[in-house]
Amino acid sequence: MGKGWRDRILATLMAMAGVALTVFIYSHFISGLHTRHDMKLFYLGIVLVFFTGVFSFVVFGLLERQQNQLERANTELGRQRDVLQGLWDATGVVATLPDLEAVLQRIVDVARPLFGAEYAALAVLSDDDPSKIREFITSGLSEDMRKRIGQLPTGRGLLGEVIRTKRVIRLKNIGEHPASSGFPPHHPPMGSFLGLPLLYQGSIVGHLYLTNKPGGFTAEDEVLAQLFSRQAAVVISNARLYQDREGWATVQERERIGRELHDGVLQTLYGLTLSLEFILDANDTLTDDLRRELNRVTETLSLTMTDIRMYIQSLGTSPVDFLVAVRDMLQRTGNSDEVQLEFHDHDYLTLDPEVIHDLVLTVQEAVSNSKRHGQADRIVVGWESTDWEYHLWVEDNGRGFEPREDEGHHFGLANMERRMERLGGVMDIASTPGDGATIQFRWPRSDLRGI
Repeated sequence: MGKGWRDRILATLMAMAGVALTVFIYSHFISGLHTRHDMKLFYLGIVLVFFTGVFSFVVFGLLERQQNQLERANTELGRQRDVLQGLWDATGVVATLPDLEAVLQRIVDVARPLFGAEYAALAVLSDDDPSKIREFITSGLSEDMRKRIGQLPTGRGLLGEVIRTKRVIRLKNIGEHPASSGFPPHHPPMGSFLGLPLLYQGSIVGHLYLTNKPGGFTAEDEVLAQLFSRQAAVVISNARLYQDREGWATVQERERIGRELHDGVLQTLYGLTLSLEFILDANDTLTDDLRRELNRVTETLSLTMTDIRMYIQSLGTSPVDFLVAVRDMLQRTGNSDEVQLEFHDHDYLTLDPEVIHDLVLTVQEAVSNSKRHGQADRIVVGWESTDWEYHLWVEDNGRGFEPREDEGHHFGLANMERRMERLGGVMDIASTPGDGATIQFRWPRSDLRGI
């Protein structure tokens, strides 16, 4: 039976009780009084007024309670409507913001005002270690606050407790929970807390954290947050699925482009290179200027083929290895027997594919110059790194040259220097006629990371 019916029955019973008491008092007390009739009516009026007041007090009290209940119900319905609208907004994100990070940011931005929180965050767990946070998306923290806080949470303390227990945690004060480990310097103060997992088809796709709601989070907040989290989990899963499909389509398109470049363009350029080399070997009547120009065209074609091969490798899904790329280039250009590789550490594995592309072309040009112009029969390509820079060098035992005099005659030197400038580095040449040459390349690690 609803509260409305109970209140009606109570009001009816109070009215009946008031009438019954009035009749009882009149028949037992007032009618037997030895006084005038008008005085009896006066006493009866007093009794009626009294019980009418009591009845009115009770009835209006019941009406006020019903009104308050109705207002609370309307407020709750409004909140639920806002939550549903927020869910609708978040769901629509998938169609307009296919990028997963943008979807996560929109969800946490919707959740924060929806539940009256000052701060909100959404944690995505690592695929390798489900107990560690891979991404931590925040709302309410300014960019300056994030920078001053420094490293974002990794999965310890109270946030980790939500991850470990996979249950909702609602607190009046974060510091009162035994798993709370405090805040780092420059972190804003936080009191009330509501944290819960985002579940989709039995799997956790993230965790939602809300803090600093004035007056604290209520049981109704918890129920609505669970509703929100279930729908948010669907949104995130759909965004991931969309991203995976886009990624798969991109991979297939990359493979198609790579095959066409390899089977078409590379084969054509390789045929042209063989034809030019045949002309150079078979004709003794070529002038020195024409022979130099044909050699230059051959080098350009060889560099172009390396350029295309590096581009094909960058289209693949696996990372490009600089050492492997250099070996491939040397074998393809027929220089693998004359060139010795001396790599003193493995930091080349951190290089960006675009940087590797420039470095392989640089090594190819340096090796080609050592063989064609320096007549070297021993060439060393070296690599080492420090905490602040990378160091690459090409050393040979050839004829050597005067760097300042030959700079205008070798376009390859200018190309290598331009590539170093793009990396924020420098090229240094040490050579004298008859004593070989060493070309060194140095560039800072900090600049490299921003490329």
